[in-house]
Amino acid sequence: MSTAEYVLVLVCCGAATYLTRMPALVLSEKARIPESVRRFMRFIGPAVITALIAPSVFLPDGTLNLNPADNIYLPAAVVTALTAFLTKKSLPAILAGVLTAFLLSLL
Repeated sequence: MSTAEYVLVLVCCGAATYLTRMPALVLSEKARIPESVRRFMRFIGPAVITALIAPSVFLPDGTLNLNPADNIYLPAAVVTALTAFLTKKSLPAILAGVLTAFLLSLL
């Protein structure tokens, strides 16, 4: 593909992304979202992140591995979760998890 074709693909993808999200944004400004829906929506982000991370933590080689001696991701995930729970902040939790995984990989 030529450069012009790549640019055309990028512009079309950007337009498609914008046009599919714009109606929801316009409608959300005019409509009041019920409190029950707002409470439900608070859990969408953590649920998606958990669904993305859980297979890597529990199935690092494609099979279930709950042995912390063989699976460095398991203790790192526990440290990350505890740090997030105690600090209520994402950055310290991520740093604690990455540091734990790094240190365990050196063993």
